[in-house]
Amino acid sequence: MLLFDLSDIFSRIRLRGSTRLDFLHRMSTGDMRGLKPGEGKPTVLTTPIGRMVDYLMALACEDSVLLIGGGGNQDKVVRWLRKYIFFNDDVQVSDETGATRMFGIGAGDDRRLIEKISPDTSPLALPEYAHRTVESPLSSDGRVTVVRAPQALGLSFFLIGTGLDPASLIDQPPISPDFDAWRILQGYPRFPNEINEDYILLEAGLWGAVSFNKGCYTGQEIIARMESRGQIAKKLVWLTGSAETLSPGEELLAEGGEVVGKVTSATHGAALAYVRSTFAQENLRLQSRQGAIVHIARIVRI
Repeated sequence: MLLFDLSDIFSRIRLRGSTRLDFLHRMSTGDMRGLKPGEGKPTVLTTPIGRMVDYLMALACEDSVLLIGGGGNQDKVVRWLRKYIFFNDDVQVSDETGATRMFGIGAGDDRRLIEKISPDTSPLALPEYAHRTVESPLSSDGRVTVVRAPQALGLSFFLIGTGLDPASLIDQPPISPDFDAWRILQGYPRFPNEINEDYILLEAGLWGAVSFNKGCYTGQEIIARMESRGQIAKKLVWLTGSAETLSPGEELLAEGGEVVGKVTSATHGAALAYVRSTFAQENLRLQSRQGAIVHIARIVRI
């Protein structure tokens, strides 16, 4: 079993108010209007020129929306959202990151673990991004939100709660400390390495977080133009190969020495990098300036 403490890796921001979904629909790339309690969907906050402010998991609850975003980016996101609340909006934004804990679990087929967390509803039976808040002794307030994790992340589900103590799940639970290495091995981008205002979400491969059929949102014109014309300057790719660890910011060279990309995250045997679209081809061999040899295993598309 894998158990990651994600409390600082991801932020938790709550939207309340009667127009919260309309507001989020207007502010982000996903179609949020029909989201029902218990459902979730990815979306992205973008600047007027289409650059990424944050990549979010929006989880609709009965009286609120919980946004799971980049850890360390919550202050900026809260300010960004509040800046666009108009006089006729009934929306309140609050940061719950410091008041809650969040764990990611890869449970495999450990049914005992799943029954301890949620005896009435198996989180493994939920569709992707679906969530349930259940009565649980794991949290200091007696309630835990169980979220079916995105498949791209390689985990089974998330747990979010106040004073959450997963140590009571099983005897001596195996805490896996290096989530960053894990998500790089899965080819999953995160803030601030791959998700930041240097890049546009289509460059990051976040196609599943954008609706091309919805009305206007901040940055829509740029993103729609890129999609319709197929003009994407660079693409996020997942690299495998040399056992040598690359360094974030390290340049990548094609045969002949031309600089074609830059590493954003790396661990032993795998890395993520933005590469010029012309060179973003599976199995293409690239080399770092320090001599590490890597191959493009796939183009990231989530």
